[in-house]
Amino acid sequence: GVAQDAEDYLLGGLSDDEFRDAIGPLNAVQLIVGLATLATFIVSIVWMYRIATNVRAYQRRTTWSPLFAIFGWMLPPFVLYVIPFLMLRELWKASDSSNPDDPESWQSSRDNPLVWAWFVLYGIAPVVLLIFSVGSFIDGGLSTGSLDSLAESLDDFGALAVVSTVVNLAAAVVWILFVK
Repeated sequence: GVAQDAEDYLLGGLSDDEFRDAIGPLNAVQLIVGLATLATFIVSIVWMYRIATNVRAYQRRTTWSPLFAIFGWMLPPFVLYVIPFLMLRELWKASDSSNPDDPESWQSSRDNPLVWAWFVLYGIAPVVLLIFSVGSFIDGGLSTGSLDSLAESLDDFGALAVVSTVVNLAAAVVWILFVK
């Protein structure tokens, strides 16, 4: 809907004030999504830290110490989700309770396919979508900060925003299933 409003604004069908009113709900949704993402981020860090600590309490020698549950998420964007992915993969395997007396048997456990799906949807797909959108931002995008620039970006990225939203929702569903 916002992309349509942006197109109408660019064609002269909406005034500046009408366009600002039309994008107001988008800003509210972005704020709510941002807060939910921040809360999920914090809870995930605490959850991973506790799992890593518990696994070590059972004498499972893991590659990733519990501190990587915190700092692994805070690396620069080019490696942002690699360490959390590798750590989640290892924690899943190390949590295997089929042979609790053998601290090494967990290493031959199978991977959970959900952690791979999460990594593709949350780690790789957004990078691919970013590559598609970066050229347009360089060519103008939101750089001028004007209402016209914002409208052009919203009009250009309407379909990309829908695809991005679907990918993010799929990643959230996979994350919930993995955590459960």
